[in-house]
Amino acid sequence: MSDDEKTGLSRRNFLMVTGLAGLAAQTGGLVAAGIRTGRDPRTFTGWESYNPGTQFFDRRRFEFDGPAYSPVGSVSRPGHRTDYVFGRVATFERAFARNPDWTLDDPIEGLGLPPDLEAFYREFPERLEWDFRTFSETIPNNRRDRREYGDHYRLAEAYAAGFEAHRALIPSPQSPPEVSDYLRPRGRGARIPEPVPFRSPELAAEFVKELAHRYGATLVGIARMNPDFLYSDGWRGCPPGHDFSRLPEHWEYAIVVGVPMEWDVVLASPHSSTSSDAYDRISTTAFRLEGCLKSLGYPVRTHSPDAGYDLIVPPLAVEAGLGELGRTGYCITPELGGNFRTAVLTTNLPMAVDRPIRFGVAEFCNKCKLCAEGCPSGAISFADSPDGMVIRGYEHWYINNGACYNYWRETMGPMGCRLCIATCPYSRKNSWLHSVARDLDARDPTGAVSSALLVMQERFFDAPDAEAYRRPPHGEFANYRPPPRFLDTERYLDIPVTRPGKGG
Repeated sequence: MSDDEKTGLSRRNFLMVTGLAGLAAQTGGLVAAGIRTGRDPRTFTGWESYNPGTQFFDRRRFEFDGPAYSPVGSVSRPGHRTDYVFGRVATFERAFARNPDWTLDDPIEGLGLPPDLEAFYREFPERLEWDFRTFSETIPNNRRDRREYGDHYRLAEAYAAGFEAHRALIPSPQSPPEVSDYLRPRGRGARIPEPVPFRSPELAAEFVKELAHRYGATLVGIARMNPDFLYSDGWRGCPPGHDFSRLPEHWEYAIVVGVPMEWDVVLASPHSSTSSDAYDRISTTAFRLEGCLKSLGYPVRTHSPDAGYDLIVPPLAVEAGLGELGRTGYCITPELGGNFRTAVLTTNLPMAVDRPIRFGVAEFCNKCKLCAEGCPSGAISFADSPDGMVIRGYEHWYINNGACYNYWRETMGPMGCRLCIATCPYSRKNSWLHSVARDLDARDPTGAVSSALLVMQERFFDAPDAEAYRRPPHGEFANYRPPPRFLDTERYLDIPVTRPGKGG
């Protein structure tokens, strides 16, 4: 009997079996690879922002026991009519309209300002100087500039208008937190049901984060609410005489969600960029999550760009483990740098909170001054560290938001400026080079990597001088990078256009 007969396997059959086995192995490998690829969020074409994989940075080795912020002096909460620049300038504008002949040489009492704002200006006289300049000089100049150069930015403004049209559909609370937060969204006064309990705070946090991502968030973190970060006045829906001195009992937790501004557009800052895309998407994301949690019986209030804020966001984003506070005064994250816009949802749903992280931003910002060097308004500090900069009892970088807002009102296209985001080395698309640089820097205790990255940034990423961003004749309305092709007015629109300069 032959060996083939003993085994029941001829040479031909052997080759056939081994061939099939090899094919099966290859097929299995392809299937396994296909499964891995299918789970990769980068393959979810059109749905990248709706999958938890967008928050890919492993924060565990960089976590530390919070809080991230501890007072170093007497704490006072920020004022909605003072520290919040939009509330302050709106109040100043009304007072200046009543007293159009007032100048900085006149007594401040002549403006008829509310006592809290008058006291604020006495403490920060540089803010008064900038706010006065905004309404006496910058805005009138901008009206003239728009008549001459406005058509050059017509498509940039149209792009922003598409997002802003949706703003009217995002509701803002019309009653105090103790009332509005317990009402169903658009429910004509119907109260939320009794709360449905979760099995554990950890599972509640897992559910909230999953839903937040699928509703549109790129980043999400959870922190305990701190009353120091609430505005001391002006909460939405509150009547005159409302007691703003205490934290509403159900504002126990803060869910912080964020999305990036469109990368190619934000790099065309300041005159051809907009924040409206991210404002719209993050406000919509937060409102969706509010509706979900209220349907489960939990009171929620959304604080977002389109719905308004009753609190300041950066310290909550840091406490929620999303990133660190940068020289720019906002949170810098591993995934997006500072290129993200945030919303916060306050609620009493018991959730496991995240721990803050340190991944090298503070040390990097101490040596990097690119945002300050590129800022046309000079609003960002050049100091080597924030040591000694104590504002409302907390130590952090000082930002002159009066100077910043003044330049906002000088810009063309959709109003505003995002140059500090565009110039920040952390604000880059997630290419392999950025990934390697970010991971190496976060793990380098010597600081050599960050120093090398700064040299590379300055040598290989040329940018206009800060003055070039200003209006003619001192500047040329330059942009950090040329605007995307779809914002080229002269390519698409059959209208006469006056170009403001080679940088426009």
